[in-house]
Amino acid sequence: MRVVVTGASSGIGRAIALACARRGDTVFASARRVESEHANIVAVPSDVTREDDRVRLIETAGEIDLLINNAGRGYYAAFRDIDVRELDALFQLNVVAPVRLTQLALPALERRRGIVVMMSSVAGVAASPKMGAYAASKFALEALAVALRAEVEDAGVSVVVVRPGPVDTPFRENSVTRGTDAGVRPPGARAQSAEAIAEYTLRAAARRSPVIETSAFVRVASFGARAVPPIFRAALRRMRG
Repeated sequence: MRVVVTGASSGIGRAIALACARRGDTVFASARRVESEHANIVAVPSDVTREDDRVRLIETAGEIDLLINNAGRGYYAAFRDIDVRELDALFQLNVVAPVRLTQLALPALERRRGIVVMMSSVAGVAASPKMGAYAASKFALEALAVALRAEVEDAGVSVVVVRPGPVDTPFRENSVTRGTDAGVRPPGARAQSAEAIAEYTLRAAARRSPVIETSAFVRVASFGARAVPPIFRAALRRMRG
């Protein structure tokens, strides 16, 4: 299997790339700074917000079986403190990049009856205080995934959405913050390992599952946001700090 993984220099992306390589896949690992850590990993240094880098990555990978759109960044700020220029940059990475990479890869994916993975978040269905900008990017990604899934199903291409909660990676340290700490972690939301998320992701891709939520916390938060919104809103008020 030929696999493209973005955001592969650390965290979830690195864990996925290594897991794929160990099972024998040829992995094209993309990040601004990335090194090959396995004989089956082809490092493709690239900035996925740049169109020429996106084209080069997909052309280098060739006949892709699995595209994992993992690259992304967090953003923590109260609504009044959101910098709209930073918001634009956030959407370029979290939304536009996976859209364009998928568009570029679709001809190969259709020939191979392949799989697209969109790395979302519990924030893709449940927005919390000071995470509005980040949640907006993940809400957008989820909407695009729903539309894409319906459009490519007849071509044999599957679209998988992965929703992690807190994960023990450098994600928070690499996030943009404005007047607040990075991250919101309610009681009971234990951080999962990057390796655990990689396992969930690859299992979901193998099963072609439309959505995978990686923990009980994510499932409860997702259910609460959609099924009992008054209770969820009351919980959010207690999280404002």
